[in-house]
Amino acid sequence: MADSKPLNEGAIIEWLAAHPDFFWRHPEALDGIEIPHDSGASSLIEVQVGRLRRENHQLRTQLETLAGIAGENERLMQRLHQLTLEVMTTQSTSEFIERLIDRLASDFDALSVRLHLLETHDSLAQVDSVSLLDSAVPDWLDSLLESGNIEFGRFTRSKLEVLFPRQHESIGSAALVPVSGIGLLAIGAESAERFHPGMGTLFLELLGTTIRHRLELDRSGERKRA
Repeated sequence: MADSKPLNEGAIIEWLAAHPDFFWRHPEALDGIEIPHDSGASSLIEVQVGRLRRENHQLRTQLETLAGIAGENERLMQRLHQLTLEVMTTQSTSEFIERLIDRLASDFDALSVRLHLLETHDSLAQVDSVSLLDSAVPDWLDSLLESGNIEFGRFTRSKLEVLFPRQHESIGSAALVPVSGIGLLAIGAESAERFHPGMGTLFLELLGTTIRHRLELDRSGERKRA
């Protein structure tokens, strides 16, 4: 036929995929099929069973990964609830930030937790873990703040020097949480595996919202008093 596809392996695979009952209707066609001995199988059925087992193992692994992330997110949400209850009673913004940072260090087994501000905040001037970002913000940090996306993992020495000035050499991995209009929350751990790209972000997103809300309320109060 003039419009038929040329007979090649791709065309055969495509045709068999469109006619999955072919070997059921023509079992004699299996007689001439050769299976390499090094495949560890002596029949086409065993090859199919082997493939199904491998695919099942892959699906099980993916399911376990998703279940692990879901479990981790649930534990973190419980921590967020406890943390919110704990810090909502604080009388001052500085006490709020100090208590929050102490709790994050404990919950994440973090070596350092720092809040980097885009603008000065009078009530946080004496908090050791709070610093003002230099006017010449590095391009990578400017892009991160603009994107608003949380980043996890290992970072270069130059980035860690900006994020954790006195402890950068001991940080193996970190979580970077942009806080819209405020700055960046950086959580650094000694373990290189503590923060990784596959982690869920919901907990830290809500945490960033909580920080922004509290600091904006504080600024609003300062303007009213002025």
